[in-house]
Amino acid sequence: MLLRRRIRQVHRLLGLVVFIQLLFWVGGGLTMAFLDLDEVRGAHRKAEPVTVDLRMAESLFPVTSVLANVEYPVRSVQLDLVAGNPVYRVTLADGLRLFDAVGGQRLNPIDASLALAVARADYRGDLSNAAPVWVTEAHYEVRGRDLPLWRIDTGDDLETRIYVSPQSGEVVARRNRLWRIFDFVWMLHIMDYDERDDFNHPLLLITAGTALLFVFTGLWMLVLTFRR
Repeated sequence: MLLRRRIRQVHRLLGLVVFIQLLFWVGGGLTMAFLDLDEVRGAHRKAEPVTVDLRMAESLFPVTSVLANVEYPVRSVQLDLVAGNPVYRVTLADGLRLFDAVGGQRLNPIDASLALAVARADYRGDLSNAAPVWVTEAHYEVRGRDLPLWRIDTGDDLETRIYVSPQSGEVVARRNRLWRIFDFVWMLHIMDYDERDDFNHPLLLITAGTALLFVFTGLWMLVLTFRR
């Protein structure tokens, strides 16, 4: 009787400690399972890539002339497209350089008009009224991305935002209302209220261990009940 009473007391105490987080875990897991990941990532409104045969490009600027104007050791050169236009992506020891493959001039950091063109090529919707915003301060929507970035607000029903890197000329993030819900629930789920990326921190480990002990004490009381 004394053992049963002690276990019941411990079980109740553990329940008081972890019941809110258990609600977050179960409710958060259900929410994340309910949301469509393609919609969370904005992939459902991503435009189909335009296939362009670069062999059809006329009078490309000689890549040797481009490389003659760089100062650092060259690691790689790639002929690519940015907003439908051919470019050279030159990777150097100190970073990336973008060059117009037709005129030869350097493109990065790209300006607002080119960032908007990149977003239009990426987004399946109307961006006629969009105005790029220069982002220099860290924000939870672009954590893990190198700043600064161009942000293009689409103004659609999901409040989609497209982030374009001024260095690479690529879309590095698509954020919308569903992503913000998912991200908030994820934060509660892993209990990382700062960076929202770390699921190995002590608070989560202690809470998970406490919840596991709560389950074990509940099972122990169930076994005692069956014996009775």
